[in-house]
Amino acid sequence: MNLAHALAGYWLENESRMSPATVAGYRWAFRRFTDHIGGQRDVSSITSDDIRRFLTHLRDDDLSGKSRYNVWVALSSFWSWAEREPALRLNHVIRGVIQQPKYTQKKIVPYTQAELMAMIEACEHSAGWTSRNGKLVHSLRDTGLRDRAIIILLVDTGLRASEICGLKIRDYNHESGAVDVLGKGGKERIVYAGINARKALWRYLATRPNAIADNPLFANRTGQRLQRDNLRHLVQRIAKRTGVKDVTLHRFRHTFAITFLRNGGNVLELKQLLGHEQMDTVSIYVDLAQSDLHQAQKRASPADNWRLR
Repeated sequence: MNLAHALAGYWLENESRMSPATVAGYRWAFRRFTDHIGGQRDVSSITSDDIRRFLTHLRDDDLSGKSRYNVWVALSSFWSWAEREPALRLNHVIRGVIQQPKYTQKKIVPYTQAELMAMIEACEHSAGWTSRNGKLVHSLRDTGLRDRAIIILLVDTGLRASEICGLKIRDYNHESGAVDVLGKGGKERIVYAGINARKALWRYLATRPNAIADNPLFANRTGQRLQRDNLRHLVQRIAKRTGVKDVTLHRFRHTFAITFLRNGGNVLELKQLLGHEQMDTVSIYVDLAQSDLHQAQKRASPADNWRLR
C-alpha cells in the first residue's frame, strides 16, 4: 500500500477524534513528509533511517525544534495506528527507535493585572487620531462590549481560543455562570464564569436581543462565529493600542492557571477546569506557583526581616 492511501485510512480512523488545531498540524506534517519521500512510496518500505533523514532535512531547513518535535509526534501517531491496523500491521519505526527532537520550552510569563486592565479598557475606544485643532480624539468601538467580555472570560476560565470561538449561547447558563465546553478530542467539561465575567457577558448579550440559543456566543458583525485567527488579530490590535508586549491567546490560559493556584485552587481542580487528561501537563503551573511561594518567603520571612538569630 502506498503512503498516500495509508494516510487516507489514518484520517478515516482518527480525524473525528481530533481537535481542528491538531488536524491542521498533523496534515501539515504529513504533507511535508509526503513531499519529501513521495506519496507513491510503499509504506512498508519506509525505515527508521528514512525518518531520521527527513527530520535532519527539516533541521537543515531551519525548522524550529518545537516544530520538528510536532512532526515527530504526528508521524509517531501514524505509525502507532499502522501497527494496529489489520490492513497494514507495520512495525513501529519511530517509537523507541528515534529520539524525540529536543527544544527549549518557552518561559511561561502570565499577564500582569495592569496589562489585563489596560487591554480591557482599550476595548472601548479605537486608536486615537489628532483632529484639525490638535486634539487627540478616540471613537467608541461597536464591538467594545463583546471584546471586553471575551478577554475577561478568557482569563477567568482558562478556555482555549478554539473553545471560546466554538461556544453557542445555549452553552452559557447566565444564572450559574456555567459554561459547557466542547474541548480537544470532543471531550466535554464545565467551567464557571465569575461575577465580573458574567456582568461583562450580560452587558454584551443585552446588545443582541434577537439572538437565539443556537447562535454563536461571540459573533462577528455578520452574526457568524469568530474564527481563531480573527480572535488572535483582535487581541493583538487591542494590545498594540496599550503597549502590552508578547501578546498571545494562550497566555490568557497560562494566566488563569497560575493565578488559580496562587489564589488557593488545587491542582486536581485545575486539571479538570483546563480539560487535561494527565497530571504532568499541569505540573509546570505547580512549579511556577511554588516558585512564587519561595520568593514570597524570601521577601517576607519574619525571622529574616526581624533579624532573629
